[in-house]
Amino acid sequence: MCGTARPSTLTLPGSIRKSVMRGSISAGIAVLFAGALVVTLGSAGTAHGARNVVVDPGFESAGLGAWSQCGSVNARISTAQAHHGTHSMRAGSTNQNSGEIGGDAGLCQVETVPAGGTLTFWVFALSSETSTQRSYQEAELMDAGGNTVAMLWQANANTNGWAQKTIDVSAYAGRALNLYFGVHGDGAASKYTYAYFDDIVLSASGASTSPTAVPTALPSGATFGPTAAPTGIPFTPPPTAAPGAPTPIPAPAGGQGATCGNHCGSERWHVKTMSDPFAAQVNRNVQVTTVETLWNATVPAGMSAKSDNVRFAPWELQAVQIRATIVGWKIEADNDFHIVVADLNTPSETMIVEPPSSACSGACTSGYGALFQSARDAFVQCLGGQPSNRFTPIGKTVVADITGVPYFDPIHGQTGVARNGIEIHPVLSVSFVSGC
Repeated sequence: MCGTARPSTLTLPGSIRKSVMRGSISAGIAVLFAGALVVTLGSAGTAHGARNVVVDPGFESAGLGAWSQCGSVNARISTAQAHHGTHSMRAGSTNQNSGEIGGDAGLCQVETVPAGGTLTFWVFALSSETSTQRSYQEAELMDAGGNTVAMLWQANANTNGWAQKTIDVSAYAGRALNLYFGVHGDGAASKYTYAYFDDIVLSASGASTSPTAVPTALPSGATFGPTAAPTGIPFTPPPTAAPGAPTPIPAPAGGQGATCGNHCGSERWHVKTMSDPFAAQVNRNVQVTTVETLWNATVPAGMSAKSDNVRFAPWELQAVQIRATIVGWKIEADNDFHIVVADLNTPSETMIVEPPSSACSGACTSGYGALFQSARDAFVQCLGGQPSNRFTPIGKTVVADITGVPYFDPIHGQTGVARNGIEIHPVLSVSFVSGC
């Protein structure tokens, strides 16, 4: 993690220092590095050939595992973006409005570089910087003392999705070194630099990083006919939930016919109210997620205000549940409750959740009208009275589990909107954890 304005030996939090040797590093033995037990794979038959020697290369253990914190600021395992599977490593700014970190955030793992070694990894990078003089994303090789052996990749990249990097590391064959991936920031409050890393491969021949790429958005255009079958998450309604999982969304109750209710809204109205032709394809097995994960989801290609009767995989075809803090609310002109919620760990990351009115067309047609009304009644009971047409902070700390189906709304100045416009719309149920 070298740079023009700082030494190559870095300081870890607490009493652990990267400049302190933690024991001999040799093939096939366990070493204690940065306070975590990691296994060096390099004995005969394990560090050579096309086999990937990196342990937990896609961070799918959902914890540090064989990886260690190797910076002055902690990196973390994230589900917000993944090149393959459901996890990746994230380092750097919390978001585009939080400023840059002051120091280094990254993870490392000790491995013996095989003969003819090639390092391949995938990165999803974002930065407002134009020079690497102060802040950057990086990948490097370090020795056991935390000193830079080779800067393999350093950039202020905006990859606009996942990008693959392949680097020849054969010059370091036979050496037990730390593979380090992370971000350096100078603490600038008006800038941001962060990155996700995934599918890391160190092998003699550059083994494939993953069998499949990130799922593409469905559909590619703004419209397709109601008889077309979406290729997103299959509909598999179960009779019961898995142990400890949220209760699946019940099947729709049949609705009140195509002409029921009042006209309330227009833009993507059928998707908002679960009355579109593909609502039956939504997976009603509830997936627990976070505001941050949804906040960082990729906006589907081809999505617009005219994308009615169209759903975009994966999120618009999956029921979810988030636990979040309620910030404030109002009632919209289309009679939806507009409720702003914040991520529990990153309150600056907010999004909108909306239960429609069961008296509106589409909502009553969907067969979910009773659930919409029950959710609205629960919000009214907890928050005290009906919302007004002006956004009002609730004035107390309320935490709730909110269940519904994600929906991408074109951004047009909405209060509390997520950076990508994603909402939980419709909300199908709410359970208050605290604060009522």
